[in-house]
Amino acid sequence: MRLDPIEGREQGRQRPALIVSHDTFNHGPAEIVVVVHLTTRHRPEFEQFRVAVRPPEGGVSEVSYVMPDQIRAISNARLARCIGRVGPTTLAQVEDRVRILLDL
Repeated sequence: MRLDPIEGREQGRQRPALIVSHDTFNHGPAEIVVVVHLTTRHRPEFEQFRVAVRPPEGGVSEVSYVMPDQIRAISNARLARCIGRVGPTTLAQVEDRVRILLDL
């Protein structure tokens, strides 16, 4: 996924992301998906919000962290390729953190 140009503390560069929107929406006329970015940088100050993904889960090659604080709607055109899927436990943890961060 291409996220440039960035502004402020947004995540940039090509990086993995977890699609969190429903497939019906993902394949709909809006041509948009909602994603949560991943990073390989461990930041203890964000540990309560981030979710670890350990290889080979999600197709990552090194331990990565889902960043629910970096949720974003993007065009389908930004998606490069699917590298894998996370398991139900990881997805449930991400969903919980998104709910907390968005006060849902």
